[in-house]
Amino acid sequence: MVNRSTVQFVLKQPFAAFPSAIASSFFGIASPTAIKKAGASYGTAGSLAVGTGPFVFKEWRTGDRILLEKNPTYWRKGSPKVEQLVIRFINDPAARLAQLRAGQIDFTTELSPDQQQEIDSDSNLESVARPAFNVGYLALNPGYKPLSDVRVRQAIAYALKQADIVKAFWGNLGINDPHFTPPPLAWAQNPSLAAYAHNPQKAKQLLAAAGYEKGFDLELWYMPTSRPYFPNPKPIAESFAADLSAVGIRVNLKTKDWAAYLADRRKAPGYQSFMLGWTGDYGDPDSFYYPHFGPGGTSDIGNWKNAQVFKLLNQGRATGDRAARAKLYAEVDKILHQESLRLPIVHAQPLLAKRKTIDGWVPSPLGSEPFDGISKK
Repeated sequence: MVNRSTVQFVLKQPFAAFPSAIASSFFGIASPTAIKKAGASYGTAGSLAVGTGPFVFKEWRTGDRILLEKNPTYWRKGSPKVEQLVIRFINDPAARLAQLRAGQIDFTTELSPDQQQEIDSDSNLESVARPAFNVGYLALNPGYKPLSDVRVRQAIAYALKQADIVKAFWGNLGINDPHFTPPPLAWAQNPSLAAYAHNPQKAKQLLAAAGYEKGFDLELWYMPTSRPYFPNPKPIAESFAADLSAVGIRVNLKTKDWAAYLADRRKAPGYQSFMLGWTGDYGDPDSFYYPHFGPGGTSDIGNWKNAQVFKLLNQGRATGDRAARAKLYAEVDKILHQESLRLPIVHAQPLLAKRKTIDGWVPSPLGSEPFDGISKK
């Protein structure tokens, strides 16, 4: 700490994404005094709340709501614009939309794409799309035969009607492209790549060349819960299975409790194939590539290793020149497209909605935004 308002960071090694990473919400400044005082209860309903934000904590009803009131001494003049903020916990998307339509809540998040028509048909509501900063993918574990053969993984990519699936389940809220990183990071993508087009004949040729002319059995795990990148996991998985069966791959769909689903995929030998996704923590390709393809990030796909990818990712962290980093990540993009380990199915724009009486709500790609600029007519 240089002085009361300046902190100096000394890194053990270069990390070009550090300025972006340090701006992540989980690096928010917390009070050491409050943490020590609250102990294990810090951050829970029974704990104290401290801070310098636009709202003052008043009440937390577990499982129901958090009540905040305007901070009269907030440093920014004219903010917040409302006297009170009530955050409700409503798990079911249908129930959230019903309460929005009834005026019981003013805006909401994480709705299903198939609810857009209902929103647009209500003259009191307005649909809002959060910018796509995620990826929903199908992981293929090369720790299993026949998935250890890249031709088989590519065959699966060709067998899937990816563009049609995205259109069917996301409408105009989904993007299918060849990149693991989302559109806002286009500067780091390889423009020469094209998404795997649906080509069952090519898929069959690749399977035959790999020695699987008669196909094979495949376990495909789908998530038991809706996520921004896969809002309807089971029917999407069923579409995958139908496409794969057309080229001779006999799919056995499986799922389990969400916590176990996440944990067990990393227990050797892991799942054969599974659906999962990622929303970036910060605005840099490092946030997508390193956790999924860097050292220690591939335990759920048979501890796959590629020395060239590791080298390029580390070089991307070590150089601060954006043009140089773009070339490095473009090469990573090309290698991963060829390897077909985590097939990028969709970059989704999560569907949000608000009543037309709400102004000033600007959703962040990262999923967290301030509410002090929001006003209600």
